[in-house]
Amino acid sequence: MKKRAGNLLNKVLRIYLIFALFFLFAPILVTIAFSFNSDRFSSLPWRGFTLGWYEQLFAYPVLMTPLKNSFLVGIAVSLAAIVLGFTGAYGLRHARFRWKNIYLLGMMSPLAVPWMLLGLGLLIFFSRLGMPKSLFTVWISHLVFCAPLAMVIINTRLNTIPKSLEEAASDLGAGHWQTLVKILLPQSLPGIVAAALLTFTLSFDEFIISWFVSGFSETLPVRIFAMMRSGTNPTLNAIGSIVFFISITLTIVAQYFIRSKNAPGGEL
Repeated sequence: MKKRAGNLLNKVLRIYLIFALFFLFAPILVTIAFSFNSDRFSSLPWRGFTLGWYEQLFAYPVLMTPLKNSFLVGIAVSLAAIVLGFTGAYGLRHARFRWKNIYLLGMMSPLAVPWMLLGLGLLIFFSRLGMPKSLFTVWISHLVFCAPLAMVIINTRLNTIPKSLEEAASDLGAGHWQTLVKILLPQSLPGIVAAALLTFTLSFDEFIISWFVSGFSETLPVRIFAMMRSGTNPTLNAIGSIVFFISITLTIVAQYFIRSKNAPGGEL
């Protein structure tokens, strides 16, 4: 009886998981499907298959310029976040104070603040400093929540590296810089790559804060929102499909590196 009850529970959980995944991904699948529909309106019946909306998208400067902006900001945020995140994680690894966990929790606090309030606060902050809204302010704003995320991911990876490796390197005459470059950096590379991919994805997809601080230098999510307010455009389905493919691919690759037990150079 217990075995039957366990099997029944497993079947119920599997069915629930299938329905949950369908509920989450159904809107995205519908968007992808209608991006290949020849009809201008996203409605049934299906009018025919076409790649015209994708062709029109890449010849559409109204979208290509914001897409370029999002890529530039995402790359800049990713690079800065892993530099700040690694230095922060390295400092936590060697810091000796009682409230280390509380400090780490405080560093993560921007991720817990509603992004509407965070965006408004950043807008007021930049206004007080007299800084015009631009891609530079978007870059700074995204670093506020991407750098702590990168630090946590890299810190988790650094915690898996035995400190005995550093002690052994020190016994063999290596200085702090040599230990950092030849031991910690190679062994923490999976965490660094994962942090870079996730922070890029988070910055690339972010809308609320960018809407507050981007000004006339729009990112792609801000441009899409503006286009949706003026009416339905089938190219939005195409750009939405491309953004989803980029984001889900980078997230899957980042998860692979997060779960990676060994660094590229070999086992710990």
